[in-house]
Amino acid sequence: MDYRYTASDVQTILGQALARQHHNEFSEGQLAEMAQELGITPETLDQAKLDWVTERRDVELRRSFDKKQRREFRGHLITYVIVNIFLIGLNIATPGSHPWSLYPLLGWGMGVMLDGAATFGWIDSEDNEKAFKKWKQKQQRLQD
Repeated sequence: MDYRYTASDVQTILGQALARQHHNEFSEGQLAEMAQELGITPETLDQAKLDWVTERRDVELRRSFDKKQRREFRGHLITYVIVNIFLIGLNIATPGSHPWSLYPLLGWGMGVMLDGAATFGWIDSEDNEKAFKKWKQKQQRLQD
């Protein structure tokens, strides 16, 4: 039976075949030879390589940004815990006062919770995406 394959099918099948042969790396020449055998022009191959490099850089930038966001969140959480332990202790040490330390504990806690939800992607945050784009532009300016 003569099968017809889409470009996506071919990519998947060839990727699996290469993985099974345990090829870990290919030279620039080998890549050019494979592309030529598949009828891919050198210009198309060059554009595909440029796209691949750009995509890899974007993935790495996203990882770096997410790591920075988690580190900043951890700092916010530690500050929240330390300050609120102090406030609760102060509230307990003040005889006859009502539990006023619950107000900053709960109010600030909601902010920390929302920050954590945005940091770890529990909610879809446009602000997080805007912050990433701004940070990415800053990183690219620093590299230039």
